[in-house]
Amino acid sequence: MAGPVGCVAAVTYRCNARCTVCDIWKNESRVQDELAPSDYAWLPRSLRSVNVSGGEPFLRDDLVEIVSVIGRACPRARVVISTNGLSPSRIERMMAEMSDVAVRVSVDAVGEKHDEIRGIEGSFEKAIDTVGRLKALGISDLGLAATSSEKNPGELLRVKNLSDELGVSFIASAAHSSPIFFGEHEDDRPTSDEAVDEMAEIMRHELASRNPRDWARAYYMRGLIDYVRGKPRRLPCGAGVDHFFLDPFGEVYPCNISGVRMGNIRDGSFEQIRRSSTGEVVPAVAGCEEQCWMVCTVSPPMRRRPFRPSAWIAGAKLMGLDTSVDR
Repeated sequence: MAGPVGCVAAVTYRCNARCTVCDIWKNESRVQDELAPSDYAWLPRSLRSVNVSGGEPFLRDDLVEIVSVIGRACPRARVVISTNGLSPSRIERMMAEMSDVAVRVSVDAVGEKHDEIRGIEGSFEKAIDTVGRLKALGISDLGLAATSSEKNPGELLRVKNLSDELGVSFIASAAHSSPIFFGEHEDDRPTSDEAVDEMAEIMRHELASRNPRDWARAYYMRGLIDYVRGKPRRLPCGAGVDHFFLDPFGEVYPCNISGVRMGNIRDGSFEQIRRSSTGEVVPAVAGCEEQCWMVCTVSPPMRRRPFRPSAWIAGAKLMGLDTSVDR
């Protein structure tokens, strides 16, 4: 069996934000137990995407070294660092040594609403400052990442427009619950017609582009609408096979939603861990009712099974199919 192509690696649970739709910052830091940079050489060579996440990754003084090890272990992988952008000068200094790495800065609203959601005064200005500094550094793979929730209806489209003004990419997600990562946030899951309508508008905007990558983002937005509406995933979940989640202490899970532990990197290679945990993981993934839809869990099956997204894109662009949103 081919190895996994996607991984979310949370390098720390330390965080300098106090987000209202995520409880990671409430976790005990356990700095002394965090993986050393050399431990990331464990990552499978088959990976094509590694999302370096947290907490706040830039709080690790050795982040540059971690990314360097990941680059050597997974030479064909696109490495993306997800950051809240609250430390502009620190991020700028570190990124000066990692110019070939992608960065996504979390921006959930424009102005004070973002500060309110992030729980830190001035967080919006710092995030935009970070984007400006990284653009000046010449970081080409740069974008804003917005999370839709009950706390920010109408803001997703404003952030998308802001990304266009700044000349950076845009990606959206929706609030999720997770026993091992986000915490319990089912009440924050967006359900309003306003949230769905703005997702649909972004979907149509991406679909109208001449860039095939934007068409793929349109398909992703269509799936996000389904998630918000409580509908089944458009693609089967490959958690634990196509992709996996690695926590700061070496624990391996099928994804950052599932609480089913596969093992620890000290237990062997990913393939050995996968084989030893198949009896528990496969039924858990098959019976998962979350139906989550996030970039980290959708990109691998899109890569493995391109026919469905391609067929939807062709139908939507050529015949205008499936771009309406049920009310």
